[in-house]
Amino acid sequence: MKIHYRRLLRQDSTFPLDKTLQDRIQTAMETTKPDGSKVRDKAKHRVTGVPNSEGSERLLNTYHSDAACVFGTVCLTLPGQLQALLKVVDSSSAHPNLAEVMSALEIAETAAPAGHEYVHGMTYWTVIGDHFYQIQHVSMQAKAMEEYFTWLLRDNSAISQTEAVMLQWKFDRAQVGDDELESIQIGGLMPETVHDVALTPAELSKMEDVETRETIGEKVAATFAKARKVIEDLIGEVETNKIIESMPDDASLDVRVNIGFRAKKRKLKREVMSSLEAGLRNIADGEIVAKGKNGMVRGDDARLSMDMGIRRISETSTLLDPEHALQQMLEVHRRFIHDGKIE
Repeated sequence: MKIHYRRLLRQDSTFPLDKTLQDRIQTAMETTKPDGSKVRDKAKHRVTGVPNSEGSERLLNTYHSDAACVFGTVCLTLPGQLQALLKVVDSSSAHPNLAEVMSALEIAETAAPAGHEYVHGMTYWTVIGDHFYQIQHVSMQAKAMEEYFTWLLRDNSAISQTEAVMLQWKFDRAQVGDDELESIQIGGLMPETVHDVALTPAELSKMEDVETRETIGEKVAATFAKARKVIEDLIGEVETNKIIESMPDDASLDVRVNIGFRAKKRKLKREVMSSLEAGLRNIADGEIVAKGKNGMVRGDDARLSMDMGIRRISETSTLLDPEHALQQMLEVHRRFIHDGKIE
């Protein structure tokens, strides 16, 4: 099981300077609500919607807090959604033919029992000071945690409405820590071919000017997110149009960007690495790799993480043992400190 490492990003007064992420989460959870209960006491105080996903909700479920850390799980649900159930072939049937097999594969949908909701994703996390560790789910990665904790802390006045939780990954020094590093490769996939769409006057009237501040990494991230723009920068708009128009509507556009420097020692500067860590913090797993001498790729992802064995609550369960998950994340933190990978 991979345990991912992040650290609270502090820049441009985005987080209280004299408080840690651990402290702010603990403060939010101890906040007293109008009904006299604390946030940690009732689930309704810890549930919020998911941006751009109508009906979906995130809920901080399991929660543990002590002087050393805070730990918990966050679940993704879609209230009222039905769950598909498959009726399989009776195991007592002797060598059924294909027609019998196909007729037996009946699918029905059922609602969750009263007072329950089906869980569509669950992530385990631990915060130690400003250090953040997460066992991710495909639908609950770091960006989801940024959104959830920003809401939780703002909603309970643990941070102001202009402050936010941003979780920055860190390069793994085992992959990028020597002078033979040649480049950082950023690769990804646009789900489908994108064609320009003209906006109507009514749509244009709804557009607003937004002031933005970009680091080098954020500029790279914006370019990466628009694969077409990358190609335009390389070969020009006319040739790019030819490529896009020649692609089937269901095709994908795969774009990779290499960031490197031509120098005798081929060493990426520390400030450039830090900018990439911040600006590309929401790039999907496996899409940032370090390329060393002779173009050899080092590992499946250049970001700091560690694989650890974690027990499940039973042999047939898909759920992890929360206590063991916490122990393993604390052990990863100890090892990273001991090995000098984090401070």
